[in-house]
Amino acid sequence: MESGYTEIIRECKGGRQGAQMAFYDLFAPTLFASAYRLLNNEWEAEEVVQEVLLRVLTNNSLLKDESDDMQRLLKRMTINMSIDHLRQRRIVWEEWNDSLMTQTEESMETDIIRQEHLSQLHTAIAMMPEKDRTVLLLSVVEELSTEEMSKVLGIKPSSVRSQLSRAKQKLIKLMQR
Repeated sequence: MESGYTEIIRECKGGRQGAQMAFYDLFAPTLFASAYRLLNNEWEAEEVVQEVLLRVLTNNSLLKDESDDMQRLLKRMTINMSIDHLRQRRIVWEEWNDSLMTQTEESMETDIIRQEHLSQLHTAIAMMPEKDRTVLLLSVVEELSTEEMSKVLGIKPSSVRSQLSRAKQKLIKLMQR
């Protein structure tokens, strides 16, 4: 695979369209699965995958010579872009939800409390250092195993477990404030 991958990258850097399609075919299924797990929407997941691959293929400096490095970069870009889509979706949903005044007082109170908790959680996660936030989201949102996170992050599984444990403790402390 590595020699075939190297050839694809070399030809992509040369702007060959057939190589770009081979690059797309090589990485799109994995990226789609990641985006779909986060977004739970096929159309949005496909949009994210296409945007990520387009960005990489139009910027030769992002093309990595090692397939594992390329996989990690693409995975990180896909996760970040999927999270951006979720944020945009949440804003639209909250605007629509705010216009619904037919809810009962009890359900409105429950929704307000739930939204406050979610807001606190989002704020706490946003306050975390990027390393902690990334390992936490890969575990909780992406549902990756320790070994998979190790490959994505390029660190030892024992380091992943330590970082995840520390990240969870930091999140708990931030939520208790």
